Amino acid sequence: RSTRPTQPSPATLSSRDSPAPGMMSAARAALTTSASRVCPPSRTRNLVRAHDSAKRGMPRRPLLLGGVAGVTARLGSGFAANAVEAAPEKSAGKEDAPAPALSPAVAAVASLVPGQKLAGGAFEVVSVEEVSEYSVACAELVHLKTGARWMHCGADDPNNVFNVAFRTTPTDDTGVAHILEHTALCGSEKYPVRDPFFNMLRRSLSTFMNAMTAADYTCYPFATMNTTDYFNLLGVYLDAAFFPKLSREDFLQEGHRFEFETQNDKTTPLALKGVVFNEMKGAMGSQSARFSRALSAALFPTSTYHHNSGGDPVSIPDLTHEDLKKFHASHYHPSNARFFTYGDLPLEPTLEKAQSLALSRFTKIDVSSLEVADETRLTQPVSLTVPVPADAVVADANKQTTVARAYLQVNQIKEKDADLENFALVVASDLLLSGPQAYFHESLLESGLGSGFAPGTGYASSRRETSFAVGLKGVAKEDVPEVEKRIDETFRLIAKEGFPRERVEAVMHQVELGAARVTTNFGLGVAFGAMGTWVHGGDGLRPLRTPQMAKRLNDALDADAFFWQKLFERRFVDNPHAVTLVGVPDAEYDSKLEEAEKKKVSLIAKSLDEKEKDRIVNEAVALRLSQDSQTDASLLPTLVVADAVPREIKRWGSVLETTSGLVKKPLQIDAQPTNGITYVNVLFDLTNLPDRLTPYVDLFADYVTELGTASRDYKALAQYEKLKTGGVGAGVDSKISLDGSSNTEVFVSLSGHALDRNVPETLALMAEIATSAKWRGSSERVALLLSRRAASAGASVAQQGMQYAKALAASSIAAESQLDYRTSGLPHVALLQRLVKDKELGVKEVEDALAEIAEFAFTSEHVARCRVACVPTAVETARESLTAFLEALPAMRMGE
Repeated sequence: RSTRPTQPSPATLSSRDSPAPGMMSAARAALTTSASRVCPPSRTRNLVRAHDSAKRGMPRRPLLLGGVAGVTARLGSGFAANAVEAAPEKSAGKEDAPAPALSPAVAAVASLVPGQKLAGGAFEVVSVEEVSEYSVACAELVHLKTGARWMHCGADDPNNVFNVAFRTTPTDDTGVAHILEHTALCGSEKYPVRDPFFNMLRRSLSTFMNAMTAADYTCYPFATMNTTDYFNLLGVYLDAAFFPKLSREDFLQEGHRFEFETQNDKTTPLALKGVVFNEMKGAMGSQSARFSRALSAALFPTSTYHHNSGGDPVSIPDLTHEDLKKFHASHYHPSNARFFTYGDLPLEPTLEKAQSLALSRFTKIDVSSLEVADETRLTQPVSLTVPVPADAVVADANKQTTVARAYLQVNQIKEKDADLENFALVVASDLLLSGPQAYFHESLLESGLGSGFAPGTGYASSRRETSFAVGLKGVAKEDVPEVEKRIDETFRLIAKEGFPRERVEAVMHQVELGAARVTTNFGLGVAFGAMGTWVHGGDGLRPLRTPQMAKRLNDALDADAFFWQKLFERRFVDNPHAVTLVGVPDAEYDSKLEEAEKKKVSLIAKSLDEKEKDRIVNEAVALRLSQDSQTDASLLPTLVVADAVPREIKRWGSVLETTSGLVKKPLQIDAQPTNGITYVNVLFDLTNLPDRLTPYVDLFADYVTELGTASRDYKALAQYEKLKTGGVGAGVDSKISLDGSSNTEVFVSLSGHALDRNVPETLALMAEIATSAKWRGSSERVALLLSRRAASAGASVAQQGMQYAKALAASSIAAESQLDYRTSGLPHVALLQRLVKDKELGVKEVEDALAEIAEFAFTSEHVARCRVACVPTAVETARESLTAFLEALPAMRMGE
């Protein structure tokens, strides 16, 4: 049961919160695979990359609000999550039939009225709201007997979602919330089988199953497109959350335990063990995790966020089995619960099932003691220095210090205009951090003072009180004051001048585009994003407010020419709740912790009497017997395919044709309800690329939009891309032979998407990039990108050791796995370190290699096929623009 570090992942665009910030028991997840980027049977390569942050100043992603992609999807009428029925028999390009005003699922929710009773009077409707921007209608209800809150979003989407969350507020670092999340999934009252979640993977068609522990809540979400499966999973989830076994043996297995090296021999050495205990030793073993944790603890010195909700290995052994059971009794109660459902299934049957299976057995309790207290605001800034583990692989041994400045920001529950200020800070974070034109990219990254943004950089809005942090890693100790000075100067500059409106408009364009973008995980995104503030009594529909907030921000900017100046003066320049943290690398950090643990265990071993030793032996034997015992998995509900799965085949309705114009290539047209966005993908064949260039292929794909073109420098290119498109980029794909009769083919995929009105400009930009990217003559930019990528790759060795090991093992089995390993495994890490150490020679080597790959790949000769997905009315414009793109390419590589 591997899990992620407890702190939000570093630096996603405009928000460093993950969809579910905190522990994610990934081994329990049953995730849907990403949609293929090319026509079947191509397979998108699953690379062991360095960190995403190596690609840009910050990675280009949709704006995040509340920790989820709150603006990344809009479900149109007839949209299906994993398949779309074949389009009516008509030629692509003709007018769409008028869409119905409301689908049945949406209309049913919209027809509810406050005060209405449902599920035999167990629930009462509190509010109803139609959100036309996303084609959903939402109702909030209250369970009258317990006070549990329930939010349902009716949508024309068969990928139905359930999520139950509990406010879990740690008061120490024992990891009680995290260990409880694990033990709750070890069997329950109705399903007393070992690992019911793993067993359900074989009995379900779920598109998502998981459980997650965030900083202040724990949630249990699932999603499925099958009605029978939905109610099967609902029963298992409700029983696991409200009636888990929480046996002593499960606590010892999942949490922590003492055990002799030879279980039944009291004379052998004593050791500390446990799933979460060992898991957190790994999770907290990196420099990034330790620095992020220290930054959060310093910024929140008095509230629950000061503590590690996942558990610190030093403190985990202090948790007792009784503590765990008490925590469950007080926190996993309907009075402290938030239920979220989404999709096209009727609401009332779900409510009735929840009532009969769980809620009817409870009465309301007082949970006011679980409320998160507001952080006590500092009266003056604080500076701290902490030791952190040294990275295993570094390009410059003299530049290993990390420095960051963090500010406590908006109290989302109590502050006036908190929603507007929160959204404004999301936009500001994008302008500060996203892309090479961002302010901190110039003042920090281009300064050469560090190798990349510090862990934790970004705007965090998933907690009750938001925060912003920025800094650098890979800094020389003597340069720390200069980094702090540049951070101050950047904030003061904006407090004086504000942001140019055209830059803000580019971000607003991304908001508009994100609000229209169709995704298959929209319901899950809302399910996660709702909890950040809803568990504290805030707005449960916050993830759906993005279009409204964009309008409010634009109105505020129109009304006050000094809006940004005032915001930055208040939130940054004059904000006394600021923490500057300096992380000093200690090569012996981990060994010191291990030695301290050994001494602690040794002292405990010496203090044990014979009775206590016997107890340890007996518990170890009982645990082994429990682990080896056979449980009756047939108790779990099973989805019988013949009875529950429709026999009809879902079809995409794709049209295969040939491009028009002088360049004739295979073209796949998908006329689908994409809500006004056109997606274009062009595959270039790399199969016969000289082998000596293979190690540079991933660099080529990642840097294709990073160096500028003949007519725009890299900053102007990034700004134009943001203003006109939803993103242009490249990736490396491989196509394997299903029967082994032919060799693996390799492609570079150049793709982009944009609002329909911007398709000609987007294809023209793709042509500009393909034909005139500045592969040579940008040595300073290439040097910066390489140094940042090398630093991230070096740091990833400790954090992603298992992935690198798996990639190495797979590389000897399949050709495509060998390609993955060469271009993004340990050989890639070693290549990056050498290139950085070679300085000018390394930069020239990369420039020459990338230019040669571009010369080989970006020709009309090497176009393998193309794909366009858009609404039928936009097909003709996309065809014409694609034709112009293909005709702009050179016919063949030089020398032929």
